[in-house]
Amino acid sequence: MQPKSELSHFLRSRRARLKPDSRDLRTCERRRTPGLRREEVAARIGISTEWYTKIEQGRVDTLSDRIVSALGRALELDKVEVLHLQSLTRRKTETENDGVIPEGVIKLIRSLAEPAYVTNAHWDVLIWNSAAAELITDFGQLSVKDRNILIFMLTTAEARALFGDTWHKEAQRMLGLFHADYDRNAHNPAFPSLISRLERECQEFSEWWNEHVIAAPVSGTKCLTGKDGVKRNFSYSSFMSNDAPALKMSIYVPEG
Repeated sequence: MQPKSELSHFLRSRRARLKPDSRDLRTCERRRTPGLRREEVAARIGISTEWYTKIEQGRVDTLSDRIVSALGRALELDKVEVLHLQSLTRRKTETENDGVIPEGVIKLIRSLAEPAYVTNAHWDVLIWNSAAAELITDFGQLSVKDRNILIFMLTTAEARALFGDTWHKEAQRMLGLFHADYDRNAHNPAFPSLISRLERECQEFSEWWNEHVIAAPVSGTKCLTGKDGVKRNFSYSSFMSNDAPALKMSIYVPEG
């Protein structure tokens, strides 16, 4: 069994952010590291420290729903984090055939007047329409290895100009979304390779990535600065394809 390093990092990061309380052991002792000790988390769950240590180190093959729920309560996870924990303990390969786009999706994207594009679990841009090329960037002019939303967002001056003052917030939100995909697919060599590139080419990346923020996909509004220098608001939504669940369609609808 391949060590579940992503699960391990997630559990350690959540344990580190908690403050001891009356439920925990030896709270008055001086602490060398932030957060709860492993034995304190184990006590909250009601299992042995040895077993919790094995879970955190990725040495337990499967976890029951009861233990996953108990972990969520002990580590004070929110709903999004609990869902992420469930996905990590029931890992499935989601990248198979994620480069194959159903013909119906291709026709839909090309028929839309609004900017739209489709990405896979690796966040490679597989297809886009002319409106997306005009608003975001002309992906057709990029090499295949650069045709990726995270690479565009985190390594190009074009993206910083597009998002303006909101770039930092939006970049961190996107990393929170991608971290969930990464944790499920880190066994695929393409994912660690992408992370290595972002570490080299984006100075903010390592700090943000190590925070291990997990975000949920939600619709919202984005203020984007077009190539003409004019700021415009767009309603943004993303959708999964029923025919190919690893694919995600993103659409920007102008407001007003």
